[in-house]
Amino acid sequence: MSEYQYYEFLAVDRPLTEGEMGELSGISTRADITPTRFINEYNWGDLKADPAKLLQRYFDVFVYVANWGTHRLGLRIPNDALDLKTAGQYLIGDRASSKVGKGCVVVDLWSDLEYPEDWEDGRGWMASLAPVRSDPLTLTKTDPFVLRIIDPPTAHLHVNIFRLLLRNLL
Repeated sequence: MSEYQYYEFLAVDRPLTEGEMGELSGISTRADITPTRFINEYNWGDLKADPAKLLQRYFDVFVYVANWGTHRLGLRIPNDALDLKTAGQYLIGDRASSKVGKGCVVVDLWSDLEYPEDWEDGRGWMASLAPVRSDPLTLTKTDPFVLRIIDPPTAHLHVNIFRLLLRNLL
């Protein structure tokens, strides 16, 4: 099986400056970089930067998909929009973490499935997951990220738990 990785970052609160886009092009010359996005697909190699650091410095939402089963959703949340004590109660276990940054908290949620037979390439995930940052109720049981973390027959229960988690975080 060949390797495939998809990285997509989205700037929601403010567009990137020309200087920031230049800095990002230094990380990857093949990436599609606009004032609001950074998208790169790899079939060989890897991103030459830490996604959490890119999220903390430049972006507000991050989606990652790999064909070997790893899926990540990262959210950069302003400190004034997140109760860190509450966040600590929910971000436990090995599928969620948070890092405090300058003026923000970076929340990272992920799943790992061993080489799924029906993996998706990641395009289109951002459109369904980005709204979760401001309104967890937009998440549905058919969102690809949700389907990768949970068992589809019980999706409605897990989506409600995930919504509750995000609502309590934000």
